[in-house]
Amino acid sequence: MTNNPEESLHRHYTRVEPEWLDYNGHMNVAYYTLAFDRAGEQFVASVGLSEAQTNETGDSWMVAEAHTTYQNEASCGDELEIRTRILALDDKRIHLFQAMYRRADATLLATSEQLILHVNLKQRSVQPFAPQVMQKLQLLWGLHNRLEAPPEAGRAISIDSRRPSG
Repeated sequence: MTNNPEESLHRHYTRVEPEWLDYNGHMNVAYYTLAFDRAGEQFVASVGLSEAQTNETGDSWMVAEAHTTYQNEASCGDELEIRTRILALDDKRIHLFQAMYRRADATLLATSEQLILHVNLKQRSVQPFAPQVMQKLQLLWGLHNRLEAPPEAGRAISIDSRRPSG
């Protein structure tokens, strides 16, 4: 594994398919979620929580909370790169952050921030990560923690309803 924090980011590549478009002619919000989810599946598999591992041990992951920001439009055929990093970690949870870029021009298209829980499906409860998984997560977190915090992280949705619009 590299000691370079940027190089340690997990990368997932995909393409905007025609069926991913909405009537506005750009990628529909549901497909941003799909793309982020697929990138998340690859990320957790890389640390030892693959589907095969889940079938064998019952250990899996679930998203407990998510926040997406939409920065720019994605169009049909755009090749996408999703970079995944750990913002925080404890023995049962990962605070994950993903950034989606258009590969042709490196434009930031969207971000997804998620709280991921480690669960045992046999017990249907949140459980500590297995030691070998935690070791990989801590190694990555140590590298990712050296990166600047993304400006989109920790944002909340709000409107000051006391202020009249217009």
